[in-house]
Amino acid sequence: MSQHTPTLSASLSALRKEFDDGFTDTPIENAGKLEKLLAIRIADGHYAIRVADIGGLYVDRRIMPLPSPVAALLGMAGFRGQIAAVYDLAALFGYQRQTPPRWMVLSREREPVALAFDAFEAHLAVPMQQISLSNGTGTVLQDASRMYVDDVVRTDQVLYPIINLPSLLEDIRRQGQSPNRHGAINHE
Repeated sequence: MSQHTPTLSASLSALRKEFDDGFTDTPIENAGKLEKLLAIRIADGHYAIRVADIGGLYVDRRIMPLPSPVAALLGMAGFRGQIAAVYDLAALFGYQRQTPPRWMVLSREREPVALAFDAFEAHLAVPMQQISLSNGTGTVLQDASRMYVDDVVRTDQVLYPIINLPSLLEDIRRQGQSPNRHGAINHE
């Protein structure tokens, strides 16, 4: 075992606590409204997801593959006693996958869907004034991801397009690509 393992474990525990606390913290009245976001990486693209849209952040979950004509469907995985379909954000956004994704977010829905991506970069809490419409920002996005990005947030280092998770999930369901609880693809 590496000598860095305790440090990595402590860092992951601190990140997990900060993330979990984000759901229970009450905002300070005078501080202004903050938007909580997860900064993530999909292939070589930087994106953000609103914390309010997700039910959890997971790393290194085992995915049971499913035979499917849907290239973005990686399979099914278990999350706190429930099973969810796992979709690859890289495939949905038109990126070429180099390595299997390690991270996933679980949607906050009655029948949740998990979305897999390459890396979790940071938990951001930004003033609402820092978020703007994505039109005219000059960001270079994959064509497939443009339809799921409405807003962007600029930090000191990076411009993060914010994924409109409800819109993305609605499209997955509308296209009949969502597996039911038994793993079969619904074709409506």
